[in-house]
Amino acid sequence: LLEMSPRNQKLVLDAYFDEATGLGFKVGRLHIGSCDFSRGNWSCAEEPADEELKSFSIERYDKSILPMIRRAQEIVGSQLLLMASPWSPPRWMKDTGEMLKGGKLLPQYRKAWAKHYVKFAKAFEAAGVPLWSMTVQNEPHASTPWENCLYTHDEERDFVRDFLGPALRESSLDVKLLVWDHNRDDMFVRAKTVYSDPEAEQFVWGVAYHWYGDPRYEMWPAREGQVLYDNVRRVHELRPDKHIVMSEACQEFGPRLGDWKVGERYGEAIIRDLNNWLEAWIDWNLILDASGGPNHVNNFVSAPIIVDLARDKVLFHTNFYYMGHFSRFIKPGARRILASSNRDALEVTAFANPDGSLAAVVMNQGDFDVNFWLEVAGEVTKAEAPKHSISTFLLSAGAS
Repeated sequence: LLEMSPRNQKLVLDAYFDEATGLGFKVGRLHIGSCDFSRGNWSCAEEPADEELKSFSIERYDKSILPMIRRAQEIVGSQLLLMASPWSPPRWMKDTGEMLKGGKLLPQYRKAWAKHYVKFAKAFEAAGVPLWSMTVQNEPHASTPWENCLYTHDEERDFVRDFLGPALRESSLDVKLLVWDHNRDDMFVRAKTVYSDPEAEQFVWGVAYHWYGDPRYEMWPAREGQVLYDNVRRVHELRPDKHIVMSEACQEFGPRLGDWKVGERYGEAIIRDLNNWLEAWIDWNLILDASGGPNHVNNFVSAPIIVDLARDKVLFHTNFYYMGHFSRFIKPGARRILASSNRDALEVTAFANPDGSLAAVVMNQGDFDVNFWLEVAGEVTKAEAPKHSISTFLLSAGAS
């Protein structure tokens, strides 16, 4: 963002956070230490064997991340709901001695690592950017070329129960803790493992998950598919009192500018997940360059906004517009209401907003137009879902 002209910096920030003219985003996610989209590999505590974390610092966030968040909050007019997730502990805390390519947290550093979460949250609070939530570990089942740390179901449960949960409780921080933070395929098993232990689940606000695993859009998933939308509903049914957040989505294999299937993938996933008791959807990279980076391990992907730095151009991707049908019209505090379609081609979700208005999102991924009757409380009106379209129908409070 800082490499763009001031005019385009404002354009991008308004596009995401201005409620009147943009998407009106209120929720976001950031990394604790480096991730693959950082400019290099680093942690907030680089001094080896520093169990007291005397070397801890968030100085790297001062140049661009914290200033961008503050500017976004000025546009929103309030604090953003920010989730923070670690990709890896510092290299000296791991059995591999490096942050990349898998590895596990060494048992002797579990207490120090739990303390690190607390110091990070307190440092951001002191910087005027309090955190709303934290996840235990980004993608704890993935050993990839970039930063990661592996946890089995039992290991994450035990770390929360014995170290992280107590550390957060003793800190008096008002930060919600979510487990898993990986794909839908194993989210139910992880939730069941943690929620079955009363000493662990007392610290856990809910489950976070990612959207990856669709062989229609990615090369690595099993051909039989690992999307498993129903697992979101099953996690809700397991513990209806807990919460569910989709914490990361992006389309792999470069920018893919002009590919409307990317937008349709977003629309389909958001509709299906919302209908299965999802409470918040957090996209991943807000801005990437024309290569789909920067990424220090060349894991180039797409983003809703791609910037051509050489020409100082801002390019809006298809998923930007698809997400707007939800973020612009389904307001914070909205409650999902029952909505159904009598045609397979139409995907729908509907919400009642706090002001009494209703919003229904209808998507048609087919190669043909679909005419239909929109019925609300016995009142009907004729409507159309053109081929490969997404539409939002609004009914103001008290309207007939």
